[in-house]
Amino acid sequence: MTAPHTSSEHVQRFGIEHDSTEAMRALFHPKRIAIIGATPRRGFANNIHQGILRQGFEGEIFGVTPRHEEVLGAPCYPRVDEIPGGVDKAIVVVPSHVVPEVLEQCPAAGVKAVNIITSGFGEQSDDDAIQRQEYIREFARRTGVRVVGPNCLGLVSTPARMIAKSGPYSTVLEGPVGLVFQSGLLTYGMILPPQERGIGYSYVVTTGNEADLEAADFIKYFVEDDATRIIACFIEQFRNPDKLRHVARLALEKGKPLIVLKIGRSEGGQRAARAHTGSLVGSDEIADATMRQLGIVRVRTLDEMIETIAAFHSKRLPRGDGVGTIFISGGAGGLVSDLSQDIGIHLPELAPETVEKLKPVIPEYGTIGNPLDTTGQAATQPEITEGSLVSMAEDPNVDVVIYGQAYPTMIDNDTPVGQVLKSMPERYPDKVFLVMSLVSGKLHDGFRWGEPPGDPVNTWDGTPFLQGADDSLQAVKSMIDYAAFRRDWLRGHRPSVRKSALADEARDLVLAAEGHPLTERAAKDLLKLYDIPTTRESLAVSADRAAAEATRLGFPVVLKIESPDILHKTDAGGLELNLGTEAEVRSAYDQIIKRVTQYDPNARINGVLVQEMAPAGREIILGMSQDPDFGPAIAV
Repeated sequence: MTAPHTSSEHVQRFGIEHDSTEAMRALFHPKRIAIIGATPRRGFANNIHQGILRQGFEGEIFGVTPRHEEVLGAPCYPRVDEIPGGVDKAIVVVPSHVVPEVLEQCPAAGVKAVNIITSGFGEQSDDDAIQRQEYIREFARRTGVRVVGPNCLGLVSTPARMIAKSGPYSTVLEGPVGLVFQSGLLTYGMILPPQERGIGYSYVVTTGNEADLEAADFIKYFVEDDATRIIACFIEQFRNPDKLRHVARLALEKGKPLIVLKIGRSEGGQRAARAHTGSLVGSDEIADATMRQLGIVRVRTLDEMIETIAAFHSKRLPRGDGVGTIFISGGAGGLVSDLSQDIGIHLPELAPETVEKLKPVIPEYGTIGNPLDTTGQAATQPEITEGSLVSMAEDPNVDVVIYGQAYPTMIDNDTPVGQVLKSMPERYPDKVFLVMSLVSGKLHDGFRWGEPPGDPVNTWDGTPFLQGADDSLQAVKSMIDYAAFRRDWLRGHRPSVRKSALADEARDLVLAAEGHPLTERAAKDLLKLYDIPTTRESLAVSADRAAAEATRLGFPVVLKIESPDILHKTDAGGLELNLGTEAEVRSAYDQIIKRVTQYDPNARINGVLVQEMAPAGREIILGMSQDPDFGPAIAV
C-alpha cells in the first residue's frame, strides 16, 4: 500500500497554496461564527442563523451589520474585524458587489474559513460577475483564508451540533454519512426523507461555484474523519482530476465507499451544469471510465443513491457475488428474478444440500429455489422463516441474503420471526443480511395480528431496510462490485502507468505531422512500433506503379487516397475495394485521383495507397483522445 502524501507533496502535486487543515476545522468545528449580513428578516441569513441555534451549537455567534445591535440574541458589529477577540468562521450573505469589501476584513478578524452563500458570480455570464468570482479565487490564494462557494446553501456539522445551511430542517440526525453536493437544493431530498428511515449524517456541504475549495477537498476531509464511514456526492464537474484520483485512493485505503451521482450524460445535463456553476462538463464516457478505474460507486438517481447509502451501512462487505432472496410470494420472486437479470445480479442455484434442508421446511405449494417462495404461512409459522434463513445463509453459493417485504414496514423484534432475524448476523458473521421491500414509500409500523408492536425496528444489524426493488437491487450490485474491486485493489491489482521505451520514437512520428492528422500510413508506422499487426501496403504515385505494387502484394487489393487534407476518404471518392486485376487497379487509380481533385482542388495528394484486402473477420475500432479534464484516453 502506498504511503500517504505529506502536506508539501500534496501542495506540489495539486497546486494547493495553503494547507486547508485549519480551515476545514474552522468550517466544521468552529468556536466563533460571524454571520455577515445578519438580519431579523426572513431570508437566507436569518434561516441559517436560526438553524445554528436550533441544533444547539455551543460556540459563540456574532452578527455583522450596521443596522442592528442584536439579531436573534447575537451581538452585532458594523464590521467583522471589529468583533472583540475575532472569529474563526464567517458566513457571508450580502449582495455580491459587497462581498469583496467584507472579505478583505476577514484576515484581520482571524477568520480561517468563509462560506459565501451569495449568488451573482461565475454562474452568470456577464464580465462583472465572472471577475467577482476570480477575485474570490485570488483572495483565497493571497490570504490563505479558504472559501466555500459562492452560490451555495451552506453546510451542516452534526458533531458540532451546527446546521449552518439554509433549508427546512428542524434537526439533522447524526450518523456516518458525509454529503458533498455541488447543488444545494438537492440536499433537501437527501436529508429529510432518509432521516425518517434512521439514516444520519456526519457532515453535509454544498460547494456551489467552487471558486476555492472544491468537492475533492471535502471528500478528503471526510475520508480522514472518524465520524464518516460513507461519502456520497452530487457532481456536475470534477475540477481537478488528479486530486480526485488521490482522494479516491485514500477512500479505498480507508474502506470508505465513495458514491457519486455525476450529471452530464446528456446534452441538456451539460447545459444545466454550465448554467448552474459556469463549469464546463467534459466527456461522460471518460469520466465514467475514470470512476470505474478508481472504485467509485456511480449511481443514476437520488433514489438509487439513498438505497446505496443504506446498503453500505452494512458492517461487512460481501465475500462474493451470490445473492439469495426470500419472499412469501412467487410473483415477487419472478419480479426480482427479472430485475436481477437486467441489473446483472447473480442469483445462484441453491446447492443440493440446501434443497434437501428446505424440503421439510417449505410447504408443498411453495417453491424451493432462488428466489425462494416460503408462502404466506411463514407469517404465522416462524419455523419456516428460520429454516429458510438458516438454509440460505449456509448455502456455499450465497454471500448476500435478502429477506423480502411487499411494502416498507418495520419488523417487530418482540416476535418469534423478529427474534430469528435479529439472531442471523451473529450466527453467520461471514454473510451480509438485508431487508428489501418491493416498493418505496411511507414506513409502516408493522403487522402483529391486531396487537401493537413491542419492539419495532427498521434496521437489520444496523443496516436500514432497503426500499424499491429496482433501486435496492442496483444498490446491492454496487456493494458487491465495490467489495470485489477493493479486494483486488488491496492485493495490488491496480492500474499502473509507466513510460514506454518507444515513447520518444512514437512522439517523433506524431510531431512530424506538424499538427495535422496522421495519414493512415504514418498511423500504421506508429502501430508497428508496438507490434500491432497491420495490412501490407505501398504508396504509388502512378497507375502503372499501383498495378505493379498490387501484383507484388497479391490480389485482391484496396486503393485509398493518401492526403493530409482528406480525413474521410469515402466522402471524397478516394476509396476502391476488392480489385482483382492490374487493369482494375489502373482504372481505379485514375478514377480516385479525378474524384478527389474535384472534391477538393487544393488538397495535397501524396499518392494512392495500395493495400492488401483483408479477409472477413471481427471489426474493432481503436481510438485515442486527449480529454481536457482527465488527459489521454483510449477508446476500444
